[in-house]
Amino acid sequence: MANDRQKLILKALIDMYIDTAEPVGSKALAERLGLGLSSATLRNEMAALIEEGYLEQPHTSAGRIPTHKGYRLYVNELMNAYSLTREDVSELNSALKLRISEYDRKLAEVGQILSELTRYASVTMTPKLASVEALRRIEIVPCDPTSCVVILVTGVGTVKNKLCRFFEPMPTAGLSELVAALNAELSGIEPRNVTFMQVRRLEAVAGEDFRELLAAVLEFLKEIAVDADELEVSLSGAGRLLAYPEYRDIDRARELLEFLGASHGSELLSNRGDSPIVIQIGDENTLPQLKGSSLVLASCKMHGGNTGYVGIVGPTRMDYSRIAARLSFFAKGLSAGMEDMINTDDSEKDD
Repeated sequence: MANDRQKLILKALIDMYIDTAEPVGSKALAERLGLGLSSATLRNEMAALIEEGYLEQPHTSAGRIPTHKGYRLYVNELMNAYSLTREDVSELNSALKLRISEYDRKLAEVGQILSELTRYASVTMTPKLASVEALRRIEIVPCDPTSCVVILVTGVGTVKNKLCRFFEPMPTAGLSELVAALNAELSGIEPRNVTFMQVRRLEAVAGEDFRELLAAVLEFLKEIAVDADELEVSLSGAGRLLAYPEYRDIDRARELLEFLGASHGSELLSNRGDSPIVIQIGDENTLPQLKGSSLVLASCKMHGGNTGYVGIVGPTRMDYSRIAARLSFFAKGLSAGMEDMINTDDSEKDD
């Protein structure tokens, strides 16, 4: 276990490596520390840190760089808490004040701005809203005698629609009664929570004339409900990673970018605990594509008690303190912004 002096040396070395991406030698480290320690003393202490697994030396004549274990000690005990500057707060608030009516577009745009501010790739993960939002309204719009569009509007205004075609012409008389019954039975209900008794009552209203139409509506609800436990993943700024020397290996970079572009949220969250912000460093990631990178995730509260996530993916050599502070601010802002959107929507609906 590293002693106090070794921890001080490790912290200074990691701070320098984050800034320069260059292995740190004993002479430069001595100047950074300013403690009067000789280069020989520092080399001995760094040798002990290598022995303990906190540092490694890429080449015999080169300086030292931190290992994933070294970064973990740094994150847990050594890094200074980052205080957001006035400029940080202004930039982050500008992103969070975007008034976008479509919830998924809002998060995607926030992720894009977060990537621009951090210069890393960003990821946002949210529940598939149509499956976790209560239905607000159902509409059926006839197109011609044998087709119609079924429209589902969820609690925060997400709209899903599906074109349905039938073998037999659909009567016009009685359609409004079926739509009224659908709204009476299902308004305020999540698609995944429709009950057998509700279906039986709707079948009684539909009768033979609208049996095929009702079956189409229920099938549409079922399709949406299947996605109830999945997360929608939005990736922004993946190309920014190519600017870092850690991703100069084209094959490695391609593997990571392809994985991020196609990954499921459950895979990224497989190693996450209950903490509101989690830092997974290098080998701590269970996914092989992330072994050489770090993932920082912050959770935020969504409508209906659900949880969403905003995160940063980048090299293990990142400013964890600053990233964690920014993500925490974002997550709290998103939670508050989501609540404001819901309250505004509810008040408009009441009016």
